[in-house]
Amino acid sequence: MPRTSAARTPDTAAHDNTISDRLADRIGQHRFGMWFDHTTQVTIQGERVDVAAESQFVADWIGRHFRRDLEEVARQALGEGASVDLRVAPEIFANSGRQDVTQEGDERPDDERGPRARTNPGTAPEVRTVGTRAAAAKRQQLRRLDQFVVGNSNRLAYQTSLSLADDPDNAPSILFVHGECGVGKTHLLQGVIAERLRNTPNQRVRYVTGEEFTNEYIAAVRNRTIDGFRKKMRQLDLLAIDDIHFLSNKNATQNEFLHTLDAIGLGGASILLASDEHPRQISRFSTALTSRFMAGMVVRIERPELAMREQLVRHLAGDCGIDLTDAATRLLAGRFTGSVRELRGGITKLAALRRLDGSRSDAVGAIMVEQMLEGESAPGPRTPVRLGEIIEAVCTRIGVESDELLGRGRHRRVVLARGLVVHLARELTTLSFPEIARGLGRENHSTVHTAARRILRNLQANTDLALPGVAEGSLREFVEQLKYDVVRRSSSR
Repeated sequence: MPRTSAARTPDTAAHDNTISDRLADRIGQHRFGMWFDHTTQVTIQGERVDVAAESQFVADWIGRHFRRDLEEVARQALGEGASVDLRVAPEIFANSGRQDVTQEGDERPDDERGPRARTNPGTAPEVRTVGTRAAAAKRQQLRRLDQFVVGNSNRLAYQTSLSLADDPDNAPSILFVHGECGVGKTHLLQGVIAERLRNTPNQRVRYVTGEEFTNEYIAAVRNRTIDGFRKKMRQLDLLAIDDIHFLSNKNATQNEFLHTLDAIGLGGASILLASDEHPRQISRFSTALTSRFMAGMVVRIERPELAMREQLVRHLAGDCGIDLTDAATRLLAGRFTGSVRELRGGITKLAALRRLDGSRSDAVGAIMVEQMLEGESAPGPRTPVRLGEIIEAVCTRIGVESDELLGRGRHRRVVLARGLVVHLARELTTLSFPEIARGLGRENHSTVHTAARRILRNLQANTDLALPGVAEGSLREFVEQLKYDVVRRSSSR
């Protein structure tokens, strides 16, 4: 005899979790979310798994691609006698509402919770939504703002995001965060979602990637459920979309998103977006969309400076349960000058080496860090570096024109720029001093050689660089940042 929702037991919850976890693991979280969270209702009645599809298209697709997976998961969770019934039931989805990221135990009226949350206690068989466990897992994985390491490179983005989470009435209605990969954009977006839910658990919020938004839109068009898709998106209090540049060159999706922006904005909701590039630099984005983005607040997150990287090292090491000496912290922060992901990977490897070493009670020193880095080449270009790319990177960072650098001027800024070009050319290319001299418009390579020796001496002495409007800190740190710029330009060629 099937149990009703009023008689849930630990075994019932276990079946619930087992089916959702196994099905999501078997077909992948993305496909699970696309075909079972939005366009189907899965219920368990005794040993029968009932799959109600929103349209014939969805039913046919699930039958062709996922029936075997469903049957196998059902047998694993409910026994060998389990069966799967696949049917079309559009009436169930007639009043389908939104799909939010909400807190556990969030109670709302039936008209807000959507058809999958409704039961008729005492008369109807138990309805257990397979997507519940996966959605809860996704909520638990949201990063938090209080775990975000703040420094000069990201302070403005963090403060604005915090206002969006804590005081949306006085925050910009659209916040567009951009920066290179691995500088914390996703962390900020997820942190705002988590903080908004903590402060106002009844609000309707959504975090998706640009790819997920696109796929859901395409599925809604194919399934003729576009009204439900729009209702779900346009009635939100906060919409956060990561990797919004994924919509590039997708005209229909861009047009739909434009109308979504307008509808959300008219309702007084907040919109948080993240991209690797500035809105004006995203190729093949419509003028109307770019205009909407620019009407909000656009904030760039820079790569973390040395002091912030040291703070990140300590934070990430603490997460891995390891203690670092100051020397080890400085060594790691000086080596990983790019993305935070690279830094996290280095510390993860260090934690593994420490476990193998067996000295868990001791702080990790510089010797173990050097052992980890031993045999690994320093970050370098995947493609040959051109002298022109080095000149461009140096001029951009120092703030001089290429004509000045190639000319005869002796201003401090220009002299420093030339020396840095020569130093990087010797490190990142196979060019000889005479070849570098010709590239800089010099007939005699002795001056180029002198410039390289001067930079090398300053690096060995770890001199401070105090160039107004450029940087504060050590020359060594500045050179590492320049090297990263050059390598990135070369790799993206």
